[in-house]
Amino acid sequence: MFRKFISILASLFIIFSSAFSTVNAESARGKVIFINMSRTSLENMMNIKEIGNRVEKEGYVGLMNIKGDQGNDDARSLATMGATGRSTIAQFDKKVAVDFVQPNVAEAKEYEASTGKKAKKIVNMEANRSSNENIEKGEFESTLGMVGQILSENGYKTSVIGNADYVDFDGQLVKNRNIAFAAMDNYGRVDDGNIDDINIKDNSMPFGISTDYKKLKAETKELYKNTDAIYVDLGDTYRLDEYKMNLNENTYAKMKAKTYSRINSYLKEVFSMVGENDTVYIVSAFPSNLDYSNKKRLSPVMKFSKGVSGKGVLTSATTRRDGIIANMDIGVDILNHFGLSNEMMLGRTISNVEKENNIKFLQKEYSKINSAALIRAGVVNTFVGVVSASWVIGLIAVLLAKRIAPKYKDKLFTILKELIKFGIIMPLSFMLAPIFNFSGQVSMSLAVIGVTFLIYFIAKAMFKDDDLKQMGFIALVTIVLIAVDAVFGTYLMKNNIMSYDAMVGARYYGIGNEYEGVTIGSAVFAFAVLLYYKKIPKWVAAASFGVILITSAYPSMGANVGGAISECAAYLLFVLLMYNVKVDWKKIVGIGLAVVAVVGVFAFMDLSSGSPSHLGLFVQQIMLNGPGEIVLTFTRKIQMNVKLAQTSVWVNILIVGIVIIAALIFKPNKHFRVIAGKYPMVFRGFVAAMVGCIITLLVNDSGIVAASTASIYILIPVMIITINMILNEDKKEKIDANR
Repeated sequence: MFRKFISILASLFIIFSSAFSTVNAESARGKVIFINMSRTSLENMMNIKEIGNRVEKEGYVGLMNIKGDQGNDDARSLATMGATGRSTIAQFDKKVAVDFVQPNVAEAKEYEASTGKKAKKIVNMEANRSSNENIEKGEFESTLGMVGQILSENGYKTSVIGNADYVDFDGQLVKNRNIAFAAMDNYGRVDDGNIDDINIKDNSMPFGISTDYKKLKAETKELYKNTDAIYVDLGDTYRLDEYKMNLNENTYAKMKAKTYSRINSYLKEVFSMVGENDTVYIVSAFPSNLDYSNKKRLSPVMKFSKGVSGKGVLTSATTRRDGIIANMDIGVDILNHFGLSNEMMLGRTISNVEKENNIKFLQKEYSKINSAALIRAGVVNTFVGVVSASWVIGLIAVLLAKRIAPKYKDKLFTILKELIKFGIIMPLSFMLAPIFNFSGQVSMSLAVIGVTFLIYFIAKAMFKDDDLKQMGFIALVTIVLIAVDAVFGTYLMKNNIMSYDAMVGARYYGIGNEYEGVTIGSAVFAFAVLLYYKKIPKWVAAASFGVILITSAYPSMGANVGGAISECAAYLLFVLLMYNVKVDWKKIVGIGLAVVAVVGVFAFMDLSSGSPSHLGLFVQQIMLNGPGEIVLTFTRKIQMNVKLAQTSVWVNILIVGIVIIAALIFKPNKHFRVIAGKYPMVFRGFVAAMVGCIITLLVNDSGIVAASTASIYILIPVMIITINMILNEDKKEKIDANR
């Protein structure tokens, strides 16, 4: 009897202990409060006293990429925060399908009939429409409401309070409850909240509408008690931005001051309410209309965790860049707060980077990103235009060489030759310019121009009249710099005008598509020139290709899977040609298998790293969604290349290049054959680089861009060699005539 009593007592002790520890574990995680201040810049956020004072002492701040799918706006950005990846939403009759309501009995029945799910406090009456839009038309086929779904499945409750309702030009109230996209489950449901009765009439505010801050404070406290993740929309900032065109400078300043004062009062209440293990996110889901039009397309994010001391900036494995995160990281980070995750979600958890001068750092970074975005099109278009034009003029001059008057020919070809040479210098100039850390548009442009002429005169001084050595030297410095930069975190690549853009968000780190082509072309050409002049043994070239391939494709360095495929094929082919190996079908199959093996090794290393890059994420998606993911990815790549073929300036280089190669195969006097005989090792390099161009065109989503930049290291040397051969023939003729 005594033993039974002891057993029962022990069992009860274990049960209560486990229950108590579970409660403690859950309470230790704390709660999340997500506050949306859409259309607010970092500078304006800092003007709110509660935020400015707090950021001086604690908290972590970042700039967020706001990209959605099939377009960019507040709704898509918020939807992406709660989804598996970049998301789109259904549109019809010029209105976004954001029919979030607190359903009455009839609406609840209608919702349940269309979704087959029981209605909750807040539902999206058009949930199926937006979900189907992502599946049928979305580029990424994202699943909406994944954050809310995972929280719900694990016993956590979400709530939404606030809206950004406004009045349209016809005087009709437009219901804007986009905030619920971030909190809802897969079926458009939110457990609790208030999105209907939270505003008051106030003619001193935009559209005569203001958030009822008294009610907002009281209901936030209630939701804090009853739910775990509270999403708040301070709609006044959105309304202020939409109403701005109706105001003058003075009235806008008054409304802005009143809005920020009320927000300040609310934030004080929130920070006094939160517990030790809670996390508060203050986010602007989308930039203001003015900022967006001026290409300032990153939004501020602030994260305050009561249990975390210190201050600094935010980052994530998505961007691998201090101070920059993506909107799809927000939902993953909220799940991580509760100890949860989901493999389908493409975002990554947010990390804190200690930095005392965090705001100044972000302002400097943003200035550089914004300045690069504003001048990128002009600078790159000028570069491509000059290169293409010089090639066309050069080709015409070569084809009409016999008809050019002898007294002009030498000077004309010499000037053309030097002009064409700048095309091979520019990729290196773009790489070196960020060393100066300029952030203004003029200073960044002048840095590129200054560095370009400096490289030109250095190469000219070192190798005088040997054009091949000059070009080989420039190509060698370029590929060495790319490899070294990849090893040390790709700082130069991230801040490069010709490289990728954090605001576009197609890539945030590693070697971009523009420089993938440069990596193929410059490496092959540089080592071909070194081998032609017998400056290095062949095994050094082969080993160097291996090192370059690793720096280009390794997940924590270049992280470019397209580069791994095309570089591997081009480098292996050149090594075979370098050793005079006859390339037959067996060798081609062997190269193909080697490429597959290399990609497989890098994929394994990427997945094992814990923070997979593009290749690792691609493999993960195949494992989750099946082989169909391969078809989806390559379909997307083809669509992107078709789009680039129609819109990108880079296609001009490719078209001109094809014309030049076609022309020089037959004229003058089957010129390619002459080059192959006179410069055998360099010509083999051209062949290998051409193969690299073709492969990168097929396997990369910006293959046209990569193929164009790779072709620079084929066509410029070909043009200059051709011009020199013509000039040498003329000199011979003059010598023979004088004998």
